[in-house]
Order: sequence, then structure tokens, then C-alpha cells
Amino acid sequence: MKKFAIEIKWGIRYTFCYLAWAILEKSLGIYGENMSFYMLSSLLFYLFAALIYTLALKEKKTHYFNGSMDWKQGCATGLYMTIVIALLMPLTQASLHELIAPEFFENMIKASKDKASAATYFNLKSYIIQSIFFALSIGMVISAIVAYFVQTKKTK
Repeated sequence: MKKFAIEIKWGIRYTFCYLAWAILEKSLGIYGENMSFYMLSSLLFYLFAALIYTLALKEKKTHYFNGSMDWKQGCATGLYMTIVIALLMPLTQASLHELIAPEFFENMIKASKDKASAATYFNLKSYIIQSIFFALSIGMVISAIVAYFVQTKKTK
């Protein structure tokens, strides 16, 4: 377990940042009167996600790999962190939609043109499933990109 301590720590930090971002979105009215900015706001979060992955991979490189990490090791680190994040997503989504923004689904359905389709898409079960798969996919993409930049460069 000590081998994955950095990934677990940063996966938990990511989760708290995700929830803090949701609180910020709510305070800015993104889940209500400013719902038209929801997609932009969601995309902006992934700049912070990339920063979190960068800090995690740099820490792993420094403290676990003694300053020398190749791309594969970086990707593996990102994968393990992504798995931690995906495992925490059901609790994160439940916290977000039950405690922080219980009005989110209702407002998204109201704002949709096709209410029936929106109701099947905008609900807690659907969002939990989507968030797990999205965390896995975007996490691997971010991991691969960040690992490329964090890897130890080979000198000729």
C-alpha cells in the first residue's frame, strides 16, 4: 500500500478540489440562473485537474523514483491515481448532488428541450456511472500528456 500512497493522497486531493469547484460553481449560480455557463465551467476544471496530476507525478518522480521517471512510470502513476479518483466518484457525486447542489438535476431538466430524454440523463445513478467512466478516460489522457512533460529527459 505504501507503494501507492502518493496516488491515493493525490486522488483524495483531486476529489476535494472537485467538490470545492462544485461549491464555487454553485456560488456563481452555475447550477441555477447561470446554467448556460455549466459546460464552460466544467471544462475549466480540467485545467486544475491537469495541475493536480502534474503535482502528483512530480512528487512521485522526486520521492519514489529518486528524480528519474520515464513516460511509462508516469502513465502508470497517473493510472493508479485515476483509479482512486474513479473509485471515489460515487461518493463524490452523491455528496455533490445530495448536499451541495440538490437542485442541479431539476434545473438541468427544466433547461432542456426534450424533458423525457433529459430526465433519463440527469439523475444521480446516470451521473455516477458517467463520472466513473469519464474519470477513467480523461484521467488516462491527462496522465499520458502530463507524464510526457514530467518524464526525465534523456541527454545525448
